[in-house]
Amino acid sequence: MNVFARLEAVCASAVERAFALAFPSELEPVQIARKLVAAFEAGGVPDGRGGRRFTVLLSANDLARFQPSRAYLERQWAAMLARLAERSGFPQRSPVVTMQADPAVASGTVGIAVEPLPEPTRLLLRLRRGVPPGAHAALGGRLVVGRDATCELALLDPRVSRRHLALDSSGEGVVRFRDLGSSNGTYVNGRRVADGTLRCGDVVVLGDSELVVEADDGLAP
Repeated sequence: MNVFARLEAVCASAVERAFALAFPSELEPVQIARKLVAAFEAGGVPDGRGGRRFTVLLSANDLARFQPSRAYLERQWAAMLARLAERSGFPQRSPVVTMQADPAVASGTVGIAVEPLPEPTRLLLRLRRGVPPGAHAALGGRLVVGRDATCELALLDPRVSRRHLALDSSGEGVVRFRDLGSSNGTYVNGRRVADGTLRCGDVVVLGDSELVVEADDGLAP
């Protein structure tokens, strides 16, 4: 964000705070969603693959009001930002959203703090488009992806070879892969490749199936 954009954001925040103090009203989740989108877009392309954490700063009263739905809202906002990250086309870790009380934030207003997330050392491969929905596997040791039921990650896709792709991970956040002579090839971030390395945020396409490398935070269903 350039100096003029930062100045404009500071001025807008000051005006919003003054207005909220004069005309208090209840803050709605959709207002927070708009603020998150604006903060995401203003941040541009993140450095590295660690992604970003977006902290929603609220008054103590507003945080207490959202507390019963806190986990749900944080998941929904994070999913919204993840879709924006996906559309950006830049490989990156999915954004994380959390709420926090801040005494400097007036009731009825919201602040957004953005900080980088560290690049993860534990990864998983998740099927983002294809069958079976939600299929995933931790990336540790050797993993084979293909149509055969004996593969560690088996896909129901006629355009995927029986044993399509092999992956080897040292558990340090980098995964080596090799196409196993598949009929339709392996595409990583839009390019056909025979071998190489994968990092968090990379998108792998096999046939009509799309997989993404994600941080393994132990939250996968």
